[in-house]
Amino acid sequence: MSGPLNRLLEHVLEGEPELGDEVDAVFRRAAKLRRRRTQAVLLAGAGTAGLIVALGYLLTATLLDPPPATMTTSTAVVTTAPSPPPAPAPTVTDRVLEVVEPLIEGRQLTVVPASQRRGDGWREYGIADDQGRARGTVQVAVFDVRKKWCFPVAAEPDACARADHAGDLEFVRYDDVSDPDRQVRQTLARRIDGNRVLAVMAAGETDAGTQRGKPGLTGAQVEQVATDDRVLAAFGKAENCDDGCPAFATPVR
Repeated sequence: MSGPLNRLLEHVLEGEPELGDEVDAVFRRAAKLRRRRTQAVLLAGAGTAGLIVALGYLLTATLLDPPPATMTTSTAVVTTAPSPPPAPAPTVTDRVLEVVEPLIEGRQLTVVPASQRRGDGWREYGIADDQGRARGTVQVAVFDVRKKWCFPVAAEPDACARADHAGDLEFVRYDDVSDPDRQVRQTLARRIDGNRVLAVMAAGETDAGTQRGKPGLTGAQVEQVATDDRVLAAFGKAENCDDGCPAFATPVR
């Protein structure tokens, strides 16, 4: 190096430390920077890990937390048992019809249900044939009579007819089929020395011709009904044919 150049460079390097110390300082400064970076990385990692743990905890708590209890108001449903249906009206057993109807049906006739009438001490049944045509009526009634009452004679109102007997009953038949438009078969019966008389009459349809004018029961069947203990027993002790009592061909006085 030339002399002038050396002299020039000497002034440039004035005040600078020795090169040996500067090299060590550079290495110390680099090590210090590495430590700071390492600490920063470790702190950042720790912070990140803490954040992850915190977020995981919050998420877990949110998912596992049971839903808030809701207040439910239960409305009690009161069920009332359905009201039982009204009891059917007791069926009135007609013990008179129980005797009359089998005899009517045996003659290929029928008792018309809608025609049945009854009152205090009397019963009446309309009769029809298999074609539904009217065939007259059957009437049954009970009468209270005086102790010395006797069976009447149609031709002689003041006379007494001789009665026939069936067990403890006495009876008289009054059949009149001379008029084809008004054929009647009737029997009066009572217990011997009794004070109740049972009247049974089968009358054919009026003004309907000879065939339809025939009564629904024969004379023997009318007698059978009148002398059947069940028929007289079918009437209550207080019953007496009075209000609405049907008219009989041979009245009971």
